[in-house]
Amino acid sequence: MAVRIDIDALRAAAGAVACEVAEQLRSAGQPDAIVPVGGGASCTIREAGQPPYDVWVGITADGFTAECDCPTPTELCGHAVTLADAALAAGFAWSSLAMPPSAEEVDSRVAELADLAGSIPARRLALLVAEWAAADRVLETRLLGYAGRLAPLTDAELADVGRMIDNLAHEATSGHRWDLHDVEKAGRAIVEEVRVLSQHPASPEALLVVERAARAWDGLAGHLYDAWETYEEEPAEIGGALRAAHIQLCEQVQPDPDELADRLTEIIEAAEVESCLDEPGDYLAVLGRDRVRRLRRRR
Repeated sequence: MAVRIDIDALRAAAGAVACEVAEQLRSAGQPDAIVPVGGGASCTIREAGQPPYDVWVGITADGFTAECDCPTPTELCGHAVTLADAALAAGFAWSSLAMPPSAEEVDSRVAELADLAGSIPARRLALLVAEWAAADRVLETRLLGYAGRLAPLTDAELADVGRMIDNLAHEATSGHRWDLHDVEKAGRAIVEEVRVLSQHPASPEALLVVERAARAWDGLAGHLYDAWETYEEEPAEIGGALRAAHIQLCEQVQPDPDELADRLTEIIEAAEVESCLDEPGDYLAVLGRDRVRRLRRRR
């Protein structure tokens, strides 16, 4: 259910200092981009002479909730007010069932390594990340995204990605000497292309390219399903990665839910064996319960 935020009450609760910071940041054009995350709004605030801060605001069971990386001891910092102001000005649709980033489950090993990374001097940590990013396209693109240096892909660039995906799928089973390893390899290459695409600012056109990738993998996955004794986990792993990227873009783009449901139905029904997007429950936040029920009935 969509709700509204009382910005005047929010400003009163935040106080004069936070509101002054918010006014200065808004005058400076911050934030430059807002994305929906977990039913709330998220952004990165960039201020001259200060490190960038990730900010999230939303409506949870406890009321208005804000989370920010800045050292301000109060929850309602100037960055949170800035984001709330900007989101309201943009007509952001607030969910009454938002989940802040801190509530998300994090793998214990990841949490342990994150704490370790926090203890490393910033320059050494930056060099370590750069070394890995130089050898990993996905990490490199993610790094550029975090730095605010990624623009939305152009129509020509998206067309190139789509052709690359089609070529990967075609070459996996072309000729007389292909084997199942070629299919797995192609699937992982398609996932890489989609993950790189997903780091760029989201767009409806990018969403369609990911759906094109899902169709391509649906056409290949049957070969691995037939060899389930050898490739037991790979189809679900590759398909799950494509579905996760698709859901992420759906949450950011917020496509018309009826049109999205129609496209999902078409993709699912076109799959010869099983579509990697055939998990209606995963789309609850973007489709709503009634459309998810209708998708489930088609199985």
